[in-house]
Amino acid sequence: MPSWIPREDVRCFGGALPAMVLYSPEPVVQLPRFRLVGNGRPAACPGYEITPGVTFCLIEGPGRFRLMVEGIGHRDEADGRFAWLGFVARAGGAVVAVVDKRFPTCDFTIMAGEGRARGGYVPVVRRDDRAASRTPQTFA
Repeated sequence: MPSWIPREDVRCFGGALPAMVLYSPEPVVQLPRFRLVGNGRPAACPGYEITPGVTFCLIEGPGRFRLMVEGIGHRDEADGRFAWLGFVARAGGAVVAVVDKRFPTCDFTIMAGEGRARGGYVPVVRRDDRAASRTPQTFA
C-alpha cells in the first residue's frame, strides 16, 4: 500500500461535490470499496478525514492509516489549486477515489461499476474550538 501519491498521479475536480482521483497500481485496502448510495452520490468513508492544502493533502483514517498526496510543485499551478480548495471548503470535504487505471473524466458511476476503486466522501478535518479561537501571536 502506498503512503504517498505523487502529483502526476492526482487529478482534482471542482464543483458542488469536489473530488480527488488518485492513481495507484497498488491497492489502498484500508479505504472502503468505492460505492454509490441511493441518491447516486459516493458513500461516506466513516472515520476518515482530509486535511487539504496547497503543497500536499493528508488523508487520515482508523488505526495508523495516513496517505500523503502531493499538491502543486510550481506557482503556475496555484490558481487551480486554490480554486479546488475553495470547492472543498464549501462542500466540507471531498470525494477521494483511488483507482488502478487512469480515467479521463471524474465519473463516479464508472468508478463504482468497475469494482476496484477504493474511497468515498471524506470530510475536512475540523479544528477544535480552542485552537480556532486563540489570538494569533505577533512578532516585532
